[in-house]
Amino acid sequence: MKKLFNLVAILALVSINQVSFAEEKPAVPQPEMKMDQGMGGGPMDHAKMMEHMKMEQEHQLKIHDLSNKILAETDPKKQQELKDQQLKLMEERHMHKMKMMQEHKKQK
Repeated sequence: MKKLFNLVAILALVSINQVSFAEEKPAVPQPEMKMDQGMGGGPMDHAKMMEHMKMEQEHQLKIHDLSNKILAETDPKKQQELKDQQLKLMEERHMHKMKMMQEHKKQK
């Protein structure tokens, strides 16, 4: 009986401890970014936005085209070459985005 009481007490303390750790701080609401805003928060003119969207679309089409080629390829060596090519394209896009973010941070 004493062991059961000790076990119940320990479980109660552990559950109370877990509840205290589960509390979350309220998130600070971020202002909503609209499609016509640039990264710096200022308005982006329509022509520049469309140019950006076309570049994004072109990149996505290249990635999807490579994905289709990878799936269709039966030779493992050629398939790996296509995967490497796709990974390089993804890496270039990531580096471009990081560069753009750094430039926007400098402008602020």
